[in-house]
Amino acid sequence: MFSDTLTNIVLEKKSPLCLGLDPYYSRIPEHLKKNASPEEAILKFLVPIIDACSEHIVCVKPQLAFFEIFGSAGFAAFEKVCMFAKARGLLVIVDGKRGDIGSTAEAYAEAYLGKNRPYDALTVNPYLGSDGILPFVKKCVENEKGLFILTKTSNPSAGEFQDLPVGDELVHENIAHAVARWGMDDTGLSGFSSIGAVVGATYPDEMEILRREMPSQIFLVPGYGVQGATAEDISGAFYKGGTGAIINSSRGILFAFEDYENPEKFAEHSQKAAQEAQEELWAVTQ
Repeated sequence: MFSDTLTNIVLEKKSPLCLGLDPYYSRIPEHLKKNASPEEAILKFLVPIIDACSEHIVCVKPQLAFFEIFGSAGFAAFEKVCMFAKARGLLVIVDGKRGDIGSTAEAYAEAYLGKNRPYDALTVNPYLGSDGILPFVKKCVENEKGLFILTKTSNPSAGEFQDLPVGDELVHENIAHAVARWGMDDTGLSGFSSIGAVVGATYPDEMEILRREMPSQIFLVPGYGVQGATAEDISGAFYKGGTGAIINSSRGILFAFEDYENPEKFAEHSQKAAQEAQEELWAVTQ
């Protein structure tokens, strides 16, 4: 079961850190792009970073947009990155924010949560309601995969819709109740469901409330680091001992080399940044 596997890796590595793979092509070191296609440059950039950071992270979260922009070749690079991460013992969470209904939702679910796919989990959008979620939940249960449902996101305009009142509660609180309900029948020995929630680190007060509303959900937490949230801000996502949440860091690790004058050692700088983040995050969970 995804939730048990993830929790075991977190405890084994003493790390809740997820490495977000957002390979902005313009920021990839120039020496990697020389005489290389964009897809080749992405691989030359991400593979050494994943390898260098693997002991400090529990999973990677490739953002599909940065691969899809290069068409079929970019998607091929995405698959190669995912397979490399799997070979290094890491879980792969595809950040696709998919959402649709009926046969289309079933097709998306099979594409990213199918039994023989090199991906372990997927982010999905609940805007369409149960029709847009249950096909993904069904596939997760069948194939022991994971799902992270957008609940309270980290972006500045999140509250435009997510904080609208619905009766005595807000929209994101209603989503939280639904997430808890959707994951009720898929709880592992760890006590966590494989149906988790995306909860932004930039809203720490709401995070503490949502932790109470979704006691069995693993939180996928964006917003730490470059977006401004600190380790203290996300302490409310965890249970004592470090379980219950994985914290995403993308640009702060991938592009750590930009603070130095030797981009040739980009992977070493990423490794150092990942280690520092791991230690900082683990400290607030204890």
